[in-house]
Amino acid sequence: MSGKQTVGAAEFWDNIFAQGSRAGYSTVSLPDDDDPVVPALHAALEHFGDVRGKTILDLGCGRGATSLFLASRGAHVVAVDISPSATENLRAFCAENGIDNVTPVCMEAMEIGRLDRVDFAFGSMILHHIEPFAEFAELLRGRVRPGGRGFFWENNARSELMIWFRQNVVGRFGVPKYGDDEEFPLTPGEVGILRRHFRVELRYPELYFFRMIPPYLLRGRFEEPFARLDRAFYRFERLRQYTYRQYVLLS
Repeated sequence: MSGKQTVGAAEFWDNIFAQGSRAGYSTVSLPDDDDPVVPALHAALEHFGDVRGKTILDLGCGRGATSLFLASRGAHVVAVDISPSATENLRAFCAENGIDNVTPVCMEAMEIGRLDRVDFAFGSMILHHIEPFAEFAELLRGRVRPGGRGFFWENNARSELMIWFRQNVVGRFGVPKYGDDEEFPLTPGEVGILRRHFRVELRYPELYFFRMIPPYLLRGRFEEPFARLDRAFYRFERLRQYTYRQYVLLS
């Protein structure tokens, strides 16, 4: 995120991670088996290949779950986050548990040019936070070594209906708002910017569309019927691109 845009977002996320072990979302630990990021991590490892002895940039490391997962596979992980609390929590956890292949770094995404080059880059729901995106894409290309790869588990702004709902309903009429005020789902235009610097492949591992209804409109109830709808409509390949979750593979 650019310097003029990060104050609100930085405070928002630092307030969350400052809770530390008092809240599940900010507790440092390996991801649980049912954490939705786990399939993305396994897909990333398939894309990267053998990561033992390699350096991975974990951009937007948050509570450190993805960094710890990648480190457990033998990689050295540079865990970057804008939140001082997040990186300090992870640093303390690694010190207490004798983990020496995770290096937490508190910095903005637009500062990664200060880092040494890496073999791979990973991010979980982070690209859509970053502006100016064109400058960041160029910076990322410069930090990933030739022949290196990137993998990002991201949201997706391709559905016009979903974006209309986000812009006109979320945060109003009693409908909850999740996330900070500055983020916006990753747009097809931003994917196009990545294509200036990388070969880009988009994968849609699931349809995550109807399941957006329970947390926003039904207070989390009746998730399973909507999950069944997602699974049923996933059979139609042309509809998959409208899922809210996607994999962005860079090479």
